[in-house]
Amino acid sequence: MDQTLNILITFISIVLLLAVVIGIHELGHFLAARKFGVHVIRFKIGFGKTLMSKFDKRGTEFSLGLLPLGGYVQMLGEDNPLQGEEEKEGSSSKLTSYPEVSLGARAIITAAGPVANFLLAIFAYFLIFIIGTKDLAPVVGYVYENSLAEEVGLEVGDRILSIDEKEISKLSDLNEVLASRVGETGTLNVQYLKEERTQELSGSVFIEDWLGSDLNQSIIRSFGISPFSIVEIFEVIPESSAEKSGLLKGDKILGVGGNSIKSIVPFQEVISSMPETNTLLEVRRKDQVYIMPIFIDSFKNSFGVKTGLIGVKIIPSYDEKPQLIVSIKEGPFKAFYMAVEKTYKTSILILDFIGKMISGSVSSENIGGPIQIAQVAGSSAKAGLIPFISVIALISINLGILNLLPIPILDGGQLVLIAAEKLKGSPLSEVFIEYAHRIGLFFVVSLMIFAVFNDFVRLI
Repeated sequence: MDQTLNILITFISIVLLLAVVIGIHELGHFLAARKFGVHVIRFKIGFGKTLMSKFDKRGTEFSLGLLPLGGYVQMLGEDNPLQGEEEKEGSSSKLTSYPEVSLGARAIITAAGPVANFLLAIFAYFLIFIIGTKDLAPVVGYVYENSLAEEVGLEVGDRILSIDEKEISKLSDLNEVLASRVGETGTLNVQYLKEERTQELSGSVFIEDWLGSDLNQSIIRSFGISPFSIVEIFEVIPESSAEKSGLLKGDKILGVGGNSIKSIVPFQEVISSMPETNTLLEVRRKDQVYIMPIFIDSFKNSFGVKTGLIGVKIIPSYDEKPQLIVSIKEGPFKAFYMAVEKTYKTSILILDFIGKMISGSVSSENIGGPIQIAQVAGSSAKAGLIPFISVIALISINLGILNLLPIPILDGGQLVLIAAEKLKGSPLSEVFIEYAHRIGLFFVVSLMIFAVFNDFVRLI
C-alpha cells in the first residue's frame, strides 16, 4: 500500500512539475507572439496523442498531449522539427506569420520562453520567502573518518562560519559554496567556531578534481559531515526489538553503547554495523533520562551482508536546541530582492557546472534525465509544499538555461540564427536552416538518450 502511494505521489508530482515549468515556458512564447500580432496555430503541452483540445476565438488550438515531457507553440509560418508528424495548418493572407515580423520581434518571441522560466523561478522563491521557510544552522553533528572535514579539523558541535571567505549562515549556504568547488583542484579554506563559542579557528584542505567523476551522494556528506540534530523516534514497529525494549514514539535517543549521538546518520550507521548484538541506548523521555538495554536484530541487505536494525522510524528534532533552526520569512520587498538574488546565484552555479562538464573537470555521467527528475519531484512533494516549490524553481532555471544553449531547434540556437540573419542582411537559406535543425535535433535527442542511460545506471 505504501509503495503504491509513493508511486502515485511521484507520478502526480512529476506531471504537475513538468506541466507548470513547461507550460510557463511556452506561455512566454505565446504571449510575446500575441504581443507582436503573430498568429499562434497551436499551443500544446506534452507530446504524442492529443488527450484534449480547445480552440479560442482567434483560432488557436490549446491541447494536452499524452506524454508530459515537453511542449511547443506553433506559430504561422514556423517549422519546428519537434512537432513530429502533426498536421500543420496553412497560412492565411489575413494573419501575420512569424517570418513576417521584424528580427527584433522574432528575437523577443524566441527569448520570451527562457525569460518566463527565470521569472517563474523568481516568483517561486518569492513565495518561499513570503510564506516562510526553515533551514538548519551549519553546526556539525558528525564527522566522517578520513574526510575533508576531518582533515580541516572540524569536530562535533563546531559551527561553520565561512568557506573561501564566503559567509555560511545556514546549511543551504554550505551546500551552495561546496557545490561551486565541484570538479576543482586547489585549497578549500574553512573558518569555524568551536562549540563553546569562544574561539574562532580556521583550517584548509587540498582538493583535487573534487567529485568531478562522482556526485552520487550529497555534497555535504562528501565533504564529510552530517548536520547536528536530536534523534527522535517517530514510529515504533510492532513486535520489533524497539517495542520489546520499551521504546515509545517521541523518545529521543542521546547515545548508543556509551557514545553520544548528535545526528541521525551516525545513529543509523552504528545500529546497522551491530547486527545480532546487545547494547545500551541512552534515551530521554520527557524530562527523564533512561538507560535501556536492546537487542539489535539483523537482515540481509541487497549485497547479502547482515545489517542491524531495531524497528523504529526516526526524524530529526530540534525542540531542545531551537538555535539550530534558521527561520527565513521576509516582507514583500526583501523577499523579492532575495528571490532575484537566489535565481541569479543558482543560474551562475548551473552555468559553472555546465562549463566544467564541457572542460572535462566534471564528468558528463552526472547529467540526469526524466527518472532523476521524477525521483526529485516525488521526494520533494512528500517533504511538503516549500520543498516542492523549491524544486519547481530549480527545474525552471535549468530549463531556461538549457533552452538558451546555442543549439539549433532550441531557443538559443534560434537566437543565433536570427543574429546571423541580421549580420548577413538577408534571410538564411531554407536548406541551411533545415540542416541546422537536423543537427540540433540529433544533438538534443542524443543528449536525452544519454541522460536516460545515466538514470538507469544509477538505478542498477
